[in-house]
Amino acid sequence: MNIRISSSVLNNPRWHSVLDVLFELTMQNDSPHSFDVGNYPRLVASSWLRGGGNERLTTLEVLRAAMKHASRNAVAAPVVLEVDDLAPVSGRTEGDNTIVAHPLGALAILMQPLHVIVEDETSDGGFFLWMARLLGIDAIIRAYRSGRLLFRHAGGKGQFKKCAMALSYGIWPRPNNPILALRLRAIAILDSDARFPGDEPNAAIRDGVSDHVAHVHVLEGRYIENYVPDPFVRRRLSDVGRHMAIEPFLRMTTNQRAFFPIKRGFKKADSAVQTRAAFLADDTRDTREKSLFESINPADWDVLADGFGDVLSTVYHDSSYRCEPGREHLLSPSQRSELRQILTTIARYL
Repeated sequence: MNIRISSSVLNNPRWHSVLDVLFELTMQNDSPHSFDVGNYPRLVASSWLRGGGNERLTTLEVLRAAMKHASRNAVAAPVVLEVDDLAPVSGRTEGDNTIVAHPLGALAILMQPLHVIVEDETSDGGFFLWMARLLGIDAIIRAYRSGRLLFRHAGGKGQFKKCAMALSYGIWPRPNNPILALRLRAIAILDSDARFPGDEPNAAIRDGVSDHVAHVHVLEGRYIENYVPDPFVRRRLSDVGRHMAIEPFLRMTTNQRAFFPIKRGFKKADSAVQTRAAFLADDTRDTREKSLFESINPADWDVLADGFGDVLSTVYHDSSYRCEPGREHLLSPSQRSELRQILTTIARYL
């Protein structure tokens, strides 16, 4: 976050010790926070830096170095934290990029991690860390290890809005009266559950949570398991004795693999497996879904029809399947583009 400090705070000795702590937070190794460059003239003229003798002047020199570092940062922080002693301690959100908070509230907000709300902390969190490693986005890994990035367990897609609201307002409703203004310190990411390109079964969930987080992303693929690269599909299916399913799965087209119901397979709601003929004749299925999978030959269909359950999600959290850094060529172009975009967004909000 970019930190801006009001003149009343900068020139009130009461808050100088708090500002010292804010400064120390920005100077921690790998800190994503910095004082806003536009605030620089006000800072150097303030009694906070000018009124403390040699010790403060030393701080001023260090601050100049920090400001230069921030100005060279190629990825600008999208959130501004305005420190104002007239603001509530809990803070308030203004627009899409500003938090205004009392000095004490500013400390609490700065010490919060970025909360990434996911359906399941272990599998989904593992997925994003795994992909960050694969794509060489080290900032995500470092932030998670240092506690500046936290995956928040929603416990199901229907709980995303509640989870996001509770982050700022707590469990009992507090309309327009947050415990701590953390909307801009939260991102929500969920599976699409899409059956074919353009399908948006989770649009209502996306729209419901969007007012309570800084950013929400619905994966383009059906599930996180649909993103497992080919070499790891081969290894994992082989390890669990599903050798016969490897080539049929890899023979599918890019879109078929992206939207294949990888957990349940081709089953009805009652869990009865459908043959290819029954699937294509099923009037309850959307014609676009049937058209997408129609080209799968009957022999391959029979092997894939049961799906894989949670077998492939193990790749993302079992250390024996850990990927090598910088192997982005293992993903399709669309997967690379999508995942790099969302991981870069997470890194910017840190």
